[in-house]
Amino acid sequence: MNRNRKMLKKAMMATLTASMVLTAGGITTFAAPATTNEQSDRETKNAQLSMTAATQGMVLLENNNDVLPIAVDGNIALYGGGAVKTVKGGTGSGDVNQRYTVSVWEGLKNAGYNITSSDWLNSFEEAYDKGEAEFDGGFWDTFSMPDPELTDEEVAAGQTDGTDTAIYVISRNSGEGADRTETEGDYYLTENEKSNLTKLGAAYDKVIVVLNVGGVIDTNFFHEIDGLDAMLLMSQAGMEGGTALVKVLNGEVTPSGKLTDTWPAAYSDYPTAETFGANDGNVDQEDYTDGIYVGYRYFDTFGVTPAYEFGYGKSYTTFDIAVDSVTADADKVTVTAKVTNTGDKYSGKEVVEVYFSAPSGDLEKPYQELAAYGKTDELAPGESQTLTISYNTTEMSSYSEEKAAYIMEAGDYVVRVGNSSRNTKAAAVISLDETAVTEQLSNQLTPDKEITELSNKDATPYTYDGEADEIAAATAISLAATDIKTVDNPSAYDDETVTAYVSDTTETEYLAENLGYTPTSKYHGEYKEKVQNLEGDFSQNTLKDVYDGTITMEEFVSGLTVSQMADIVIGGNKLPSASGQSAGAASANVDDVSDGTMIGAQANSVQGAAGETAGIYIESKKIPNIVLADGPAGLRITQEYEGEDGQEYYQFCTAWPIGTLLAQTWDPDVVKEVGTAFGEELKEYGVTVLLAPGMNIHKNALCGRNFEYYSEDPYVTGTIAIAETEGVQSNPGIGVCIKHFAANNQEDNRNAVNNTISERAFREIYLKGFEMAVKGAQPMSIMSSYNLNNSVPAADDYDLLTDITRGEWGFDGMIMTDWGGGQSTPSISMHAGNDLIMPGSSVEDITIRGFSDEEPTFGEDDIYPEVTVAESWGGLRATTKWGEFVLDAAGDVTIEKTVDTSAYEEAVRDSVNADGEQESVKISDLISNLGDAVTVTDNGDGTTTIVYTGSYKENNITLGDLQKSTINILNLVMQSNQFADLFDDVESLPYTEAHSDNLVTYVTNEKSDIE
Repeated sequence: MNRNRKMLKKAMMATLTASMVLTAGGITTFAAPATTNEQSDRETKNAQLSMTAATQGMVLLENNNDVLPIAVDGNIALYGGGAVKTVKGGTGSGDVNQRYTVSVWEGLKNAGYNITSSDWLNSFEEAYDKGEAEFDGGFWDTFSMPDPELTDEEVAAGQTDGTDTAIYVISRNSGEGADRTETEGDYYLTENEKSNLTKLGAAYDKVIVVLNVGGVIDTNFFHEIDGLDAMLLMSQAGMEGGTALVKVLNGEVTPSGKLTDTWPAAYSDYPTAETFGANDGNVDQEDYTDGIYVGYRYFDTFGVTPAYEFGYGKSYTTFDIAVDSVTADADKVTVTAKVTNTGDKYSGKEVVEVYFSAPSGDLEKPYQELAAYGKTDELAPGESQTLTISYNTTEMSSYSEEKAAYIMEAGDYVVRVGNSSRNTKAAAVISLDETAVTEQLSNQLTPDKEITELSNKDATPYTYDGEADEIAAATAISLAATDIKTVDNPSAYDDETVTAYVSDTTETEYLAENLGYTPTSKYHGEYKEKVQNLEGDFSQNTLKDVYDGTITMEEFVSGLTVSQMADIVIGGNKLPSASGQSAGAASANVDDVSDGTMIGAQANSVQGAAGETAGIYIESKKIPNIVLADGPAGLRITQEYEGEDGQEYYQFCTAWPIGTLLAQTWDPDVVKEVGTAFGEELKEYGVTVLLAPGMNIHKNALCGRNFEYYSEDPYVTGTIAIAETEGVQSNPGIGVCIKHFAANNQEDNRNAVNNTISERAFREIYLKGFEMAVKGAQPMSIMSSYNLNNSVPAADDYDLLTDITRGEWGFDGMIMTDWGGGQSTPSISMHAGNDLIMPGSSVEDITIRGFSDEEPTFGEDDIYPEVTVAESWGGLRATTKWGEFVLDAAGDVTIEKTVDTSAYEEAVRDSVNADGEQESVKISDLISNLGDAVTVTDNGDGTTTIVYTGSYKENNITLGDLQKSTINILNLVMQSNQFADLFDDVESLPYTEAHSDNLVTYVTNEKSDIE
């Protein structure tokens, strides 16, 4: 408990209005923005950590003639728009409102370099700033300006005073809502960029290319243009990116980052090059025909040579990795390797990467898969360190759809050790005598249609000289299948039965037995509701009573009304004074709350947060509103605002390196340190849940949001997510929300695209990282994705959200929708296991549409439903009030309207035309566009009959569904910082630590002392 913070909150509340404090009932919650814009010690400390992390994840791709590192001072000719307007991170919810960003230009100047091309840089900056000021792109569009072509005079001007070194920064940006394209200026360099590099290559002795990009781009230019010497992947390195880059360029830090993606020699080398996203003209359906062959699993298995392989990264020094031993049993595989810095000038760090090649049997296998890794400490020339790296033997399993189980097939498992996926040596061969079932599950993710997946039949995999001899000479280890334990772990929730808790005041009319329908899952048919009777009246109890153990959580929710629970499961604090996404859905219950409740909930709010939960019960039920905020690379909240008291408040947050760069450190310790500091900022500003980390797989280079995500590899994704989650959740009362669950691998039409994925590919590639994060760190929450998988919206997918997540993995937190929920339906989501609907649109999604069929709302003319036109993110939008009635010529429900023919012919409704403008349209024209589901008959007597045919949505639920979601939300609230701040005798705990008894350790890396 932070007593000082509570006293500060009380004082700040007093500045709002003394009369309201008198009725506040002792509520002391308040967010903690600063009242001065001076840089705090926390800002300074975290900016330094952001810079340090950035240096560890930059990847040296090329260094011909050792032109790097550059001298620690001197002249530099600097070009490229990215030098001036360095991209710190991607756009959309992954953006951050930080105090400042250090550009490459600023970083070099701050380090004392003389920039000889300042005239060009100033000219570019002036043009950029002018263009940006005139740009009106909104949240979804970010201004960019392509590099102009350098003139000969501009190149020559940079050669002042004998300057022989030029740096050219290539920048790219992308973000939420749109994918990248295989075009110049995005995946490929522009003609101007190529021309500029050609001129620099001819004019300067040393030319260094810096890639300020969030994802893969084409790099063939480096070998096609003469005179280019070095290429460094700066990535998008956060607010101190320019500072970090200079430290790597001049050798203060030796680069030790490794790629977490395969960079192909040609975009067409991707197995999904022709079909990804909009490439085939179809953004509605995505067939995952690459199956398990994603990233290096494809390139290695099919013998496709990349530009830079997965795990690749050069250094300013050299290392030797000598495998001392490999041991294995039914529990662990352990590799002991001695790493020596064999250079004579620079210190550095090295990554030891361990892969395994599994035998093909009934199941195809990729050439190799990453099993574990470890990074050394800083080693000076001649120094050595021994790493002992262990991973779980059963992690070499593959999923058999036939057996509905993970299995290790009989045969030889080759253990490979090196420093990239294509620079390893075979160190051991583990021979398994018989096939072993390692985990028995049940199939949950049946594809919605047959697709033909890639097969390695007749493929020629990658190999290297001497590979066969290495395997023959490797340490031989025998393993008996009988020693491997089978974990019996099918979901206990597969029958979809729910339990309703009934006490004296429970609204039993909402029980399945009293409703006018049989509970039916839209995707799986009928299910049952059990009723558990509880003795007593719990309607006056509070959540504090649950915390104190006076009553159970089940007893507490049995005393809540359906309307109260709807307020809890539908996002938004429900305060009439709230604005933005924090407000969420309106509630009729707000009329009953006191001034004390109002000020208590308002005090919990955070300006600019992405959303909140209900705050109108903070006094009566002791349920505080919790705050949810973006995002993956730093808190995205309002930087400066004026409070109701007239005071200016400030919320300066750290812009961390993007997720991909953090993963490129291959250092969970560094990532955990970042997570810990990240969590401290959540705590400082009163945020409970960080809507991060992003964990989707880099299936294809063109996904617009790859910068938020870690890797093409599920194991890297899982281990880095565990580290970040552990770090954030080491701070009491706060947690992460891992996202986007699942297979949100494209941004074009992300709200409605359907992915057809085999169960094996789903489990091994797209779910594995999430599984590791849940089992290894128990995140506080999960965000379901917009897209459909196998024809089921992710938020409505019971098999995904309940059977797999809770039934198999043991997830114990809360699941929420992404903002708006895509094609999901709130009531269906409740049953599926998606507890919280964000940001919250209408509590009637539960109170009315969840328990009955909402009929269309017809206009005053009783001819056609009402139409409302309102502003939305994409401009004006017309909404027809069909309720839950879905037009369908084959439907079993008809709605008949007979009206005067003249009235029919004259009737109009508002609409939005193709130009986005509001206009009036005749109802007869609207109906003509509805097809066979509507018939219009002129009766010949001055009247016309309109018949609408269709059916009502299958989205009805039971009381037990609603109570289940309410329980999951309240369990999280009860462990939150906001709940602890309500009481003097409540102390929140670090969330991961509270679940430590059931966590899985996936890898250990023990480091010896440096010799």
